[in-house]
Amino acid sequence: MELYIERDQLIRGLARVQGVVERRTTNPVLSHVLLSARGDSLQMTATDSALTLVADYPATVENAGELSVDAQRLFQIARTLTDSTVHLSLSKANRLHIRCGKAEFNVVGSSPDDYPPVPTRDERARLVVVGGDLRRLIEETLSSISADDNRYGLNGGHLEQITTDQGDSRLRLVTTDGSRLSWSEAPFEGNFGLGERMLVPRKALGEVRKLVDLDESEWTVSFGQRSAAFSTEGLTLMLRLIDGEFPDYRQVLPSAAKRRVRVQRGPFTAALKRVSIMASDRNHSVRFAFDEDRLVMTAHNVDAGDVREELPADLEGTPLFTGFNVRYFQDILAATRGDEMVLELGEPLDPCLVRIPDRDDCMFVVMPMRLD
Repeated sequence: MELYIERDQLIRGLARVQGVVERRTTNPVLSHVLLSARGDSLQMTATDSALTLVADYPATVENAGELSVDAQRLFQIARTLTDSTVHLSLSKANRLHIRCGKAEFNVVGSSPDDYPPVPTRDERARLVVVGGDLRRLIEETLSSISADDNRYGLNGGHLEQITTDQGDSRLRLVTTDGSRLSWSEAPFEGNFGLGERMLVPRKALGEVRKLVDLDESEWTVSFGQRSAAFSTEGLTLMLRLIDGEFPDYRQVLPSAAKRRVRVQRGPFTAALKRVSIMASDRNHSVRFAFDEDRLVMTAHNVDAGDVREELPADLEGTPLFTGFNVRYFQDILAATRGDEMVLELGEPLDPCLVRIPDRDDCMFVVMPMRLD
């Protein structure tokens, strides 16, 4: 194997694999990236056995060949190089020789025969979605996925096809951790084919979000019996779906709101940031008092102190006193855009439905907290 590749392309490829490879594993090869030189490109493959990334980068290949090397160490080396072109070659005993300017490295590698095989594509259905829409779907829902892998059915994102009141088909991504729920929708073309008991893993969604770097790019999402793949030009991310049953999330949606509160994003964001400093370290609880023309938030921390914050708010309905995890609202604000937010409320222990005005393609639900 011998090739020349632009330093920026090498860094870009190695940066992408960092989130896929396993750094703490009993199988060292899962911390490696497989380098395959052929044709006019360098192909990089990374896997953790459940998630596999394969991507091609333009290169001048003098001799074809393959080698797997530690992904993190190679990334560290690439970022220190100064010249624009990097020379990579395979030397004796599975050593990767790296030369760039006056710098030279010899990195211990492994035989490509020891690297796990790339999964075969089981493509039974396929749809196409625009890159910017795909990233938005994930950004607006990722924080609501349960981080507990033992909570089967809540530890992944649920994809489904829905039909709007106007008769248009949309792709909806729904996530919940039991205390909050998020959904986001986007138009698509093609055939939806994900089974009812299949969830997209949190890690896979996070990696797709990082890989989508062009809003106008087209992404193909294909589904097999137990697998899925996200693909764009020169790049494919293959994954195993979680075999879990997503709960019937429609049951927790409020049927009708007795109160509606409209708040401005800027003041609300700033107020949440301040009260979060004194919120409980255990559950981040904050008291919300909704009045006719204001929202008062208070928090008390026995180890730190207390805080009171007031901001303008437009309330439709009677005043209400309740409690929420302040982090949940901060996550919604961080993932969305818009000048205002509308909070739809019922009784003190009813779910709070959060909407973005002039958008019907996303919605968020935050469960209240008992503050006695």
